[in-house]
Amino acid sequence: MRRWLLVMLLVACTKQGHGSASRDDAIAAWKKGGLQPSAFTTVTVEFAKDCASGTVNNLDVLVCTYASDAEAKAAEDTALKWVGDYTGAAKAQGPVLIAVADRHKADPSGRTIHQILTLPAK
Repeated sequence: MRRWLLVMLLVACTKQGHGSASRDDAIAAWKKGGLQPSAFTTVTVEFAKDCASGTVNNLDVLVCTYASDAEAKAAEDTALKWVGDYTGAAKAQGPVLIAVADRHKADPSGRTIHQILTLPAK
């Protein structure tokens, strides 16, 4: 079930627009879309240099900015390691990579994960 949800989310996200230009743009899009992001703080991860994490509607979210769209896209699979065994996904949108993990079982339908990954692309 978890893998099926991930595949559906990634297919849906692929059909969206080009993506967010920055972490601030993504956070602004989430707020505009009715989601509630927390403050995002700088974190260190092994697969990126410019990352911040926080929560959006009780989902753990990691946003990393890369020098190019291609670098962000190439980091998608590695970002899934950050998601771990939880329901979630990772998607590049331009030079920004967004990873979402439902570590608190806050989004059983996957709708909020879908919104987090697609709102910045609109």
